[in-house]
Amino acid sequence: MVKSKMWEYLGLTRIYTKRKGQQPDLTEPVVLSKIRKGTTVKSLCQNVSSQMLRDFNFALVWGKSAKHSPQRCGLNHPLADEDVVQIVTKTNAQQAKDKNYQSMVQGFSDKYHKKKFEAKKQKQGRLRR
Repeated sequence: MVKSKMWEYLGLTRIYTKRKGQQPDLTEPVVLSKIRKGTTVKSLCQNVSSQMLRDFNFALVWGKSAKHSPQRCGLNHPLADEDVVQIVTKTNAQQAKDKNYQSMVQGFSDKYHKKKFEAKKQKQGRLRR
């Protein structure tokens, strides 16, 4: 009783995640706060991964906030306590149609080659000693 009142007073919401084709993980919820980032699907994506937010397509929601189970929702859907959410990201074909896809791929490629170059440089430095 006291614990639930504290959660309510602090504006905390427990959201459970679900992977495609699997049962929801009801042991470790993602805790969102109304005061900090809010309790929407967007804040859940930001809490999990910024890459997930970039590649977001839609979410399937089960629980109190859904009109029917599962409900297909967008980023601004408000979540209720103990909702179960499955995030569906864009396919590679959908990502390729985005206007900034080429620059995003180029950025990943540059980061990879820079990391590879630095590792090679470090390895050569160790061999010279």
